[in-house]
Amino acid sequence: MKHTPLYDFHRKHGKMVEFAGYDMPIWYTSTVEEHMTVRNNAGIFDVSHMGRVEVSGPDSGKFIEKLFPTDIGKQPNGKSVYTLLLREDAGIIDDLIVLKKDENNYLVVINAASRPKDLRHMEKTGSGLNFKMDDVTEATTMIAVQGPSAIEALQPLTPLPLAGTKRFTHTESTVKGIRAVITRTGYTGEDGFEIILYDAASGAMAVWEALAKSAKPCALGARDSLRLEAGLPLYGSDMDESTNPLEADLGWVISKDKRSYVGQPALAAIMQNGPGKVRRGIIMEERIPRHEFKVTDQSGAEIGSVTSGTFSPILKRGIAMAYVKTPASKLGESVKVVVRDAPSGGKIVKFPFYDDSLYGWKRKPHQ
Repeated sequence: MKHTPLYDFHRKHGKMVEFAGYDMPIWYTSTVEEHMTVRNNAGIFDVSHMGRVEVSGPDSGKFIEKLFPTDIGKQPNGKSVYTLLLREDAGIIDDLIVLKKDENNYLVVINAASRPKDLRHMEKTGSGLNFKMDDVTEATTMIAVQGPSAIEALQPLTPLPLAGTKRFTHTESTVKGIRAVITRTGYTGEDGFEIILYDAASGAMAVWEALAKSAKPCALGARDSLRLEAGLPLYGSDMDESTNPLEADLGWVISKDKRSYVGQPALAAIMQNGPGKVRRGIIMEERIPRHEFKVTDQSGAEIGSVTSGTFSPILKRGIAMAYVKTPASKLGESVKVVVRDAPSGGKIVKFPFYDDSLYGWKRKPHQ
């Protein structure tokens, strides 16, 4: 099993589990405590298991444009773009972040479990083009600093003025003297940053321990409950190669006038006909929904299936992400989720599940 450069801390302080081939912490204190810390203050996550691939060379821009439905070429240098990697039939191979450093240099951050197949797909798609692809996952460390106090936690360690960094942009700087890319992104719904440390196997622990003085170490359990509460899909659970972007409610990543990318012809046909099912949020009246629980209408007819479910520490109720047949997917629609053979009432709601004027990156400043 693989270890990240921060493994010794995790082993000493956390409950360890296998995740995507890595020995990772599921919690340090408790999932709910870590979850609430991120919503109210700041937490840090070791996300070094995620893949990091540098793309460079004369044809790197052409390669990136061929890979993705988002027109990344039109984005300014320094932009961080959420997008999808698609098959020819428009099935989702992965969701990821592309950091555009300049027209000939990109950094692609991919999901840990998807890394081998993503690399195979990228190599196949790039055949005949003049570019270089370097997998720098093992040579770098990645730490997420998330929550309304993320700036206060990270700023003492970097000369970069963090308050002036816009969401979904990135800058090359240093963190505790170590060369780094700092991107204002994350997977919790909160404001925050993801730090990619270069040549830092020895220095990564010093960065983590310095951050831990003002931000709480958090693990996979809280990361999952936070992203679900924010309505962020998890690849492998809420979408996969059998799911297309319209079904996943991610049509907004598709640039309107873009052509000639992998999956474009199939996606055009799907857009013309519309999806037969769509990803939706369900808030429960009681009970906790789980993966693969059936969703029915009020008469008991099956209309969908839960892909992710948990207890929301903010709402103190069960919440679910589910695929629901399009005719039954209207917001506000009453549904039932079958929990251990017992139908339990719920309602289809808009993401995120919480009030985003009180929580998340859109929250209004405290008076």
